[in-house]
Amino acid sequence: MSLLRPDLESIQPYTRPASETASIGKARLHMNEAAADWPVAAREALLKRLAAMPFHRYPERQAELTNRLRRRLGVPEGGLLLGPSSGNVLDLVALAGLSPGDAIAYPDPGFSLYPLLITRHRGQALKVPVGTGFPLQPWFAALATGVRQMWITLPNNPTGAWLSPEELEPLLKAAARRPEPPLVILDEAYAEFAPRTHRLVVERYPNVLLLRTFSKALASAGWRLGYLIGAPALVGKMAALQLPYSISSASLEALDVALDFAGEFDEEIRGIVRRRERLRDHLGPYGAAPSSANYLYVAPDPAPVLAEADLMVRAFPGMGVARVSIGTEEEVRRTSEALGDHLPAEPLRSPRRCLLVLDVDGVMIDADRSFAEAVSRALKELAPQQAWDDSDFLAFKRVGGFNNDFRLAAGALALAERGEMDRLRKAEGIGFPDLEARIQALEPRCQEVVQRHYAMTKALEMPLISLPELQELGVEVVVFTGRPPEEWDMAVTVLGFALPASTDSAPHLRKPRPDGLLQLADAYRAQEVLFVGDTRDDAACLSAARILRPDIQWSFAAVGPDRERIGGELLGESLRALLPEIKRRLS
Repeated sequence: MSLLRPDLESIQPYTRPASETASIGKARLHMNEAAADWPVAAREALLKRLAAMPFHRYPERQAELTNRLRRRLGVPEGGLLLGPSSGNVLDLVALAGLSPGDAIAYPDPGFSLYPLLITRHRGQALKVPVGTGFPLQPWFAALATGVRQMWITLPNNPTGAWLSPEELEPLLKAAARRPEPPLVILDEAYAEFAPRTHRLVVERYPNVLLLRTFSKALASAGWRLGYLIGAPALVGKMAALQLPYSISSASLEALDVALDFAGEFDEEIRGIVRRRERLRDHLGPYGAAPSSANYLYVAPDPAPVLAEADLMVRAFPGMGVARVSIGTEEEVRRTSEALGDHLPAEPLRSPRRCLLVLDVDGVMIDADRSFAEAVSRALKELAPQQAWDDSDFLAFKRVGGFNNDFRLAAGALALAERGEMDRLRKAEGIGFPDLEARIQALEPRCQEVVQRHYAMTKALEMPLISLPELQELGVEVVVFTGRPPEEWDMAVTVLGFALPASTDSAPHLRKPRPDGLLQLADAYRAQEVLFVGDTRDDAACLSAARILRPDIQWSFAAVGPDRERIGGELLGESLRALLPEIKRRLS
């Protein structure tokens, strides 16, 4: 009688290839590690903490650091799981979601850990052939077989292939429409080196999880840290399976310090991207597939030639290719020369990644009349005796915290119930904290009634900007709006064009919370964000985001009749009037 599972007889423990074990004196371009170690100041700060750390205590900072990371990324409470390496977190996903025999689709070629994890959980591996690109048709074919989970690696390891969120959208939509949708894990271990991340999709697809690691982004492979983002209902179940004290005290301190120095780590990431593109164009007789990661997939296999130059790379026996990690400037120069080419001088710096974020109402669309009329009609239906006019509507907008018109209507009802409408003109910047519970209780009914009237008043809306005007700026343009998704769709009809958007689809995205701005900044890997709004809530969003992400340069532009009282780095009568200044600032 066997004391272990019968299938373990055929499983071999992971061992590094013999060619990779003797690395002394050789450049480590075979492990996809960060090219450089920590900045000196960050290293010294961590060593100081470790010197004072009590070694006899259990680690107790996981919840605190989870919350710091969650707030930094605009994740709802309970929507982020921090763990010891992304592989360990993926193991929890498999443990929580797989039964013996369930099929898991994953890319081929793909991450070598995947088959091990699938076998570990007695799943059925379904390889999805992707070659050096990432075609979607094989994934649709896998989806049609009824797979339980889909592990999608973008950028893919080992090829570096990547798809934009728009390109991946049809597959995610098809998966969500299945009678029993599979759990989709987007493995973004190398997302920091790509043009964008897929951060926004988890807000729209409850069956999608985002998996990341700090091994590359924060040069912290030695600290073994990773995390998962998704719907709190899903993430909470997986967190329940995590063993207590599974992350060491030292690793938690390392994460805390690394986040303090995030801007310096980002600068090194941008340097790796520059070196990657230069090396890809200077490989001599060798070629590399387009890559959005910190490595190149080079053919024919350059490993023997590079080994002679003491450059270790990851060869794939029988495939005639090798994965070459992007090292330091000196290492990529040696790589190019060993392959018979010459690397040109590095440019001084990369163009800054600038992001223009626009509110909708009062910025892109003249919607005051339509929303004021919808609220007025709703209040007349819900409280016929209540006195109400446009000045009350404007006063609520100036209070702050009432940028959402359902909440505004609920606030008006709550004040009227107490006969305290006279408080409205004195509440700017203060609000009504004593009425908060009642406002929240009234809001669902107000949303129903206001939206019904808005369906009729929306015809009053007019566009204030055109797509060609925004395209002429030459920067990424996105939307952060207090409108719910269905009303953003209505706005698109008025505008005649759509932009990527973070909408009021959950409480954590409701202005004046900064979560939508933080999600957009993460999605676009932005170094500089300019947010154009027309209310106190918009300005408050940006102020809160600046505190949570000090490594990003934030600016606020106030437009409209209240711009002087709102304040900001830029003030203008309208978005159109500010376009020349915005272009100058972001170009």
